[in-house]
Amino acid sequence: MSRIYLEVRVPGAAKTYEFTADSVMTVKNVKTQFIRQISAVEDREIFADAGQVLFCSVRLQGLLQDQEILGEVGVTSGDTIILL
Repeated sequence: MSRIYLEVRVPGAAKTYEFTADSVMTVKNVKTQFIRQISAVEDREIFADAGQVLFCSVRLQGLLQDQEILGEVGVTSGDTIILL
């Protein structure tokens, strides 16, 4: 298990955040953690339905599925993730 440092863009809030995650975490767990932390920092709900948020990798050029594990699909430190 290793830490992955990610830049997370949220176009709906017009903001970018920096997070860390474990390489063995699933996309769903990471997405849930990011949404919770962003909502806490912004002191409001950013996403109307957290279950419908898409997790996109800029470098991998696509959507990642909730059951995928970050390290296994090739997400690495320095990658940019977009939450839509």
